[in-house]
Amino acid sequence: MRPLAAMVALAGLAGVSAALLSSGDFLTSHKDPAAVEIVPANPEAVAQPDPAVPLLPVPSRVRPVAPDVVAAPLVEQEGLERIDPREALGIGRVRAPSEGPPAETMLHRPVATAAGAFEARGYHVALSGIEVTDADETCGSDGASWPCGVHARTAFRNWLRGRALSCVVPPVAPQDTVVTECKLGGHDTAAWLVAQGWVRAVADGPYAEMEAEAREKGRGLFGAAPSSAAPPPLTVTLPETSGG
Repeated sequence: MRPLAAMVALAGLAGVSAALLSSGDFLTSHKDPAAVEIVPANPEAVAQPDPAVPLLPVPSRVRPVAPDVVAAPLVEQEGLERIDPREALGIGRVRAPSEGPPAETMLHRPVATAAGAFEARGYHVALSGIEVTDADETCGSDGASWPCGVHARTAFRNWLRGRALSCVVPPVAPQDTVVTECKLGGHDTAAWLVAQGWVRAVADGPYAEMEAEAREKGRGLFGAAPSSAAPPPLTVTLPETSGG
């Protein structure tokens, strides 16, 4: 019995030893990957950071690559000529306001200086197609005279009554008198003065027939002296209206 027991004990020891060996291989094969150290086969093959490259100094002068081929042109000092500067680039040349074309402009609060002439907004305007009646002019015959120029100017002022005139004038008021046509509410101002006989029309002008009619009927400058020294009363013609 003793030999058999000894054999069973030896067999048990062998089994325990085999179990321990197999568990050691399992633990070795399942190590933490983070704990595994990788050793390169060739340590010298590992890339090393490049050392800092020093900056080269910038040359103070530039040397031409091919001075025989690319070189500055020769300029003769005697051949230089000064010219006027060119105009600024753009869609159009910048233009001063006074260079613009005349346009229809509302001249508010005109003041008549004579029959056919007035001032407004810095403009000195004389109506075209007529001869302005000077305020100092006198009219009459047979030795009797009357200040027709003053009466003509007063009649013009009464007709205007400070209302705005529409005239074709430059954008900026010039120093000289502007001779142009003006309208008051769509009515030709010069035509009204000629028809009333307070101004004379230019020969062969558009108002020649109106002056002939005023002369024939003795209106304004072509009529007799007023019964009183006072200017003629203001007469206003209202437009016809339809309806009750």
